[in-house]
Amino acid sequence: MAPAWLEPFSPAFRAALQPWVAPSSEPRLACFDADGTLWGEDVGEAFFRWLIAGRLLPRVDCTRDVYAEYERRVEEDRARGYMWAVQSMAGLAEVDVVRWSRQLAAAWPTQRAAMTGLTRGLASLGYDVWIVSASNRWIVEAAAPSVGVDPAKVVAMAVEVEDGALTDRPVVPLVCREGKVQAIRARFGRRPTLAFGDSVGDLEMLEDAEQPFVIGRRDKPAVSLLATARERGWPVHLF
Repeated sequence: MAPAWLEPFSPAFRAALQPWVAPSSEPRLACFDADGTLWGEDVGEAFFRWLIAGRLLPRVDCTRDVYAEYERRVEEDRARGYMWAVQSMAGLAEVDVVRWSRQLAAAWPTQRAAMTGLTRGLASLGYDVWIVSASNRWIVEAAAPSVGVDPAKVVAMAVEVEDGALTDRPVVPLVCREGKVQAIRARFGRRPTLAFGDSVGDLEMLEDAEQPFVIGRRDKPAVSLLATARERGWPVHLF
């Protein structure tokens, strides 16, 4: 009998998960993308827009269209564009970034209850549950408890911190596309047992997992990752 926390998901999604919820003595790793997967919108971008609107980026001219520049860079190179947003926070005190992240996370409205049930359910079965995200580490750590994940179990985009302040020096690998695989292998020395993602930024992590799962939106049925999932027979759940 399937656990109750699988009931919100589509029949095909539940059926694909069923073999993986049996008790096991083997170590098992479940890796979740954050934005669009555990919650419905992009919390990293929301935090970046909030910093721009408040003119809180000390090394950035916030009177120009900084967010448009970010979108241009993401379109050009997804991983480097995401990192540019984190690098734009250079000069901020880490204590302020942590405090602001917690404030935004406390008001973040798009967490998916079914996904929170899934993270907690897998953890109850002994899975090591982690978030692997291209958003900045501080905001993802702040939002992690709201979806049932320990903030210490976050791998995300970050820059080095020096004398209590963020620098513009990237922490590598950049946690996007193949960088997600590299980050997981560097930390755990193994591939994920299960991986969950919603975008092409998660593709390589999904390909590397023993069992990939794709999350999508009913109002966006033609996005590229859903097409890939259909081609490869990966289980999909649409919110």
